[in-house]
Amino acid sequence: MLNRMFVDNYKCLVNFELPLQELTLLLGPNGVGKTSVLDVIFAIRQLLNGTAKVTDFTAFPESTLTKWQSRPFQTFVLEADLDDEHYVYRLEVQHERPQARQVRRARVWKELLTGNGGPLFLFSAGDVQLYRDDHSEGPKFPADWSESALARVVPRSDNQRLSRFLDFIRKIVVCGLYPASFESETRAEDPILGRDARNFASWYLDALLERQDLVPRYTESLKEVIEGFRGIRLEKVGQDTRALMVQFDASESLYELRFDQISDGQRALIALYALVHLKAGQNYTLFLDEPDNYVALPEIQPWLVELSDACGDTIPQAVLCSHHPELIDYPGGDRGLLLSRESDGVTTARPVQANGTEPGLKLSELVARGWER
Repeated sequence: MLNRMFVDNYKCLVNFELPLQELTLLLGPNGVGKTSVLDVIFAIRQLLNGTAKVTDFTAFPESTLTKWQSRPFQTFVLEADLDDEHYVYRLEVQHERPQARQVRRARVWKELLTGNGGPLFLFSAGDVQLYRDDHSEGPKFPADWSESALARVVPRSDNQRLSRFLDFIRKIVVCGLYPASFESETRAEDPILGRDARNFASWYLDALLERQDLVPRYTESLKEVIEGFRGIRLEKVGQDTRALMVQFDASESLYELRFDQISDGQRALIALYALVHLKAGQNYTLFLDEPDNYVALPEIQPWLVELSDACGDTIPQAVLCSHHPELIDYPGGDRGLLLSRESDGVTTARPVQANGTEPGLKLSELVARGWER
């Protein structure tokens, strides 16, 4: 699991440190950087997937530089404990000063991965130095400054520790559900859920083909929160196209609706429970932005209980951003981190402190009154 991240010179995150637990709730008012934390994780995941470059404005564009600073370097550090090994990944991105009438260009300046204090990978000044699992020096070769050289390393028998870290990062899901954008049809499976879950149908197909044995428990959970829910199936509607169909009970009959014909809240619940159940036991880490959106109060609590029970077990870790009182009261007391902007504009994170206030008030009520500091 990720236990620490450090970010410098990214929007309002300057010398920003964030400790993480198996289940962590990020809370605080709008504009303090909660979503920026998820944006950083998403960009790093995309880089290490090999699907983004720093030069094509999909990862760390110039607009992400802290506005009140002139330094051209951004620094990102992730620390993770996987099995019995402590990994540290460091990424430095340089934004070159533009010439007249030119756009500022970005490049990877340095990329470093260590395991238990020993080197596993180093990219610096345009060259890669690979290390074997025993930390001895391996091949050295030039690499492209515009992308993650680490993402291009081919798994081998002598770099299994490096490959384990890459697999972990690539299994991070960063998502803020937007049910209105969900597509109902799919032509192929997609192992990566999009930032807004637009491709949920394709992701569901991939999960279904990979682990059909997880579907019954998933279905039973949905029956408890969606009235009349019976199940989900994929109907062939073209030569290569399938539509996601949701089945409901009505008296003694059964009827179906396309995925785009049910409510936003029902689509959100189907996606939320899929994240908990359909990737269970496969080491997927969840970073979810306001998962309570579109979901009623009695519906979010059962999901939150299932997620909490799964964290550290079938799901290694989950990080949630939310303003919802149910989420604040349930994990917030001992797993909540309050993000706030200081007078200089910089964001800080610290454990929620509710001591010294009126007894008997829920944490969400303290937050509503501004007493959580």
